[in-house]
Amino acid sequence: MVFSDKANQYLLVALKLIILVAMAIFLYNKLYVDNQGQLRALWQQITENLAVWTLICWIALSFLNWAIEARKWQLLTATTRPLSYTLAWKQTYASLAASLLTPQRVGEYGAKALFFESAKRKRILWLNFLGNMQQMAITLLLGTPALIWVSTKFDLPISRLNLLLLGLVFVLLLIFGWLIRKRQLLFQGLSLEALWNKTRALPNSILIWTAAHSLLRYAVFCSLLLWMLIGFGAPFDYWTLLPFALAYYLLSSITPMLFVLDVVVKSGLAVMIFGLMGVDQVPVVFAVLLGWILNFGLPALIGSWIITTYKKAAK
Repeated sequence: MVFSDKANQYLLVALKLIILVAMAIFLYNKLYVDNQGQLRALWQQITENLAVWTLICWIALSFLNWAIEARKWQLLTATTRPLSYTLAWKQTYASLAASLLTPQRVGEYGAKALFFESAKRKRILWLNFLGNMQQMAITLLLGTPALIWVSTKFDLPISRLNLLLLGLVFVLLLIFGWLIRKRQLLFQGLSLEALWNKTRALPNSILIWTAAHSLLRYAVFCSLLLWMLIGFGAPFDYWTLLPFALAYYLLSSITPMLFVLDVVVKSGLAVMIFGLMGVDQVPVVFAVLLGWILNFGLPALIGSWIITTYKKAAK
């Protein structure tokens, strides 16, 4: 069936409205229904015990987090189709909004690819994957030593045998990846070897700068979490809490999560990790919940609005 241009325009408007309504329902269920009691207690804590300038700084750090990610996306796409920073920022926020409505945030890949011509979409998928793997590599490099230290110094329910088994699984995955490196994956011409060759073909300056942006972004959202923990009453300083934050981000990154339970699972992990050194559950839950609102909820609202106006704004 062939639709007229006018019909296509109506369908596009309807799709944008569906995304906007779906995001509103999602955030309502996530924050008000699932965390109603905690949300009220958090609001009371903010209004009664938190300085305005502190909240402003936290909001600024959350925006800096995604501003760095937008700059990294601009650098990654520079060899495919140069983007202005404003356009890269819009694509980053819009793809975030789309990703939160899908399990494991896989919608981010499709959303970013749709901003480009069909001939370039496979490359955009790979560039997005590369950017995410750089961020994951930073999390692994910083989080693994921290997790080992925490597990040996405190009664973390991760034995040395479990760590050894985890390392063995990682080695087996590397061997398996080597054995299937030439096999086709999702698309024709897409294999692990092809992805590696594409990565090596990128300018070293792009790889170095995007890795640096991944590290800087990690420092920003990690600092935000620690500042919120201290602001909500954790009786320790930044450097004492740091290895626990690194271990927490590693565990939360490798733990499979259904998007509906994201905040719940992260809160449980954070309470377990920071509870090892005697941090009370209340500041931990408040920090994780507010961190989710600032780093995902608020940007998702902005991204939903960008989706509804993207065609007009992109001109």
